[in-house]
Amino acid sequence: MYWRLRLPPLVTTSAQLCSVFPFVADPGLGVDGPLIGQEVYSRAAFVFSMHELYRAGLLSAPNMVVTGEIGSAKSSLLKTIAFRGIPFGVRFYIVDVKGEYDTLAAAAGIRPVRVGPGSGVVMNPLAGIRRLPGQGEAEWLQIQRARRLLLLEGLLEIQLGGPLTEAERSLVEYSLDAVTRSDDGTGPHRQPTPTLSRVLAAMGDPQWWAHRLAGVHYNLDQFTADSRRVRLALERLITGALGGIFDAPDAATLSVDFDQPGAILDLRAVRASDQMTAMAMTCAQSWLEAELTRPDAPPRVCLYDEFALVSRHLGLMRRMREQVKLARALGTANILAFHRFSDLAASGSADSEQVRIARGLIEDTGVRVSYRQAQGSLDVAREFLGTTDVETNLLLHLRRGVGLWKVGLRSYVVKHQLSSVERAMVDTDSRMRQAPRRGRGELAAPVGQVR
Repeated sequence: MYWRLRLPPLVTTSAQLCSVFPFVADPGLGVDGPLIGQEVYSRAAFVFSMHELYRAGLLSAPNMVVTGEIGSAKSSLLKTIAFRGIPFGVRFYIVDVKGEYDTLAAAAGIRPVRVGPGSGVVMNPLAGIRRLPGQGEAEWLQIQRARRLLLLEGLLEIQLGGPLTEAERSLVEYSLDAVTRSDDGTGPHRQPTPTLSRVLAAMGDPQWWAHRLAGVHYNLDQFTADSRRVRLALERLITGALGGIFDAPDAATLSVDFDQPGAILDLRAVRASDQMTAMAMTCAQSWLEAELTRPDAPPRVCLYDEFALVSRHLGLMRRMREQVKLARALGTANILAFHRFSDLAASGSADSEQVRIARGLIEDTGVRVSYRQAQGSLDVAREFLGTTDVETNLLLHLRRGVGLWKVGLRSYVVKHQLSSVERAMVDTDSRMRQAPRRGRGELAAPVGQVR
């Protein structure tokens, strides 16, 4: 015998029903691209490509933020996005300050470029960007000049430990214009490419720029005294720890081979301090960005790992803001990666220009991926990401390799899946798991005993 089970009809919203009724399940992003993993709630495959999303009109800006605590698999996602984009014709470009991308280079079949004292590799961070198709000459020259000024001012502010004075900023401007001969009627295609040494030489030779002071009625001797500090700072920058690395003449500069799957600039040899690392990163990125404006550059993704180091310095943040704005024109997808949103909030007071720029950079990204966050970082993560209460609480409990993806106005919880090749490629803590080797004849010390 049996009895018919009588239950009341289920009444719910379509948003809730799609989790149990397969025919109304979320179809995903709806574009082609490399497989990332599985969407946790719908169990559907999750494929992702910033270039394809932008072409489909689903993103207004091809920029991305990836954040997560140490050990949450943030670096694994960065490496696999770079690696899996190769068959789709997307090249990757990375400035590596920790030496974590050697395995990615080996898997992609490329050799990292070692940058450091005695390496023989030199590059020019003041190299010019190429003129884009359809771009007016005046606009191109203005972007070129602003980009170089932002780089110089950012580096010098780090070196001096504070903002430049008006006289110091003017000297940087006058000297750069003198080197490029932009104020004497020289045609844009005949202007010399500046280097750090050439700018320093122009700073010490008033005949190149003294005429600029006449219009503001500034005494030359007084101006020279007021701006002496910035000349000494640039001289220390050129002859110090970065000497001989980022001061290449035109004939000696490195170039990017676009036939390769990508390029990795390895800066581990110049990581002496956070300030030095930030300056070296910025110089290398500036040179790389200039190379990637070449007309034959393929679709590409640029990874800015350890972005929190740059966020501590206002001048470098201003430069980064300008670079991100050029992403659409250059066809570049930028990925900014760091551990915690609290790192960005701690770069200045709540209403400081640094924090406002950092918040603006996050808002200008079309894709935001967050892995597990610590309890103390949740409020800041909510502020930067714009997450709901449920999403914010979820960030505290995400397992390794599971991230909250916000693509435009839509949210997904994605479990990142790795192939057997990629597991070895993304393993950054293998040395910590190795058992210590004992010398011949040594005995293990009893528990609780120190030898």
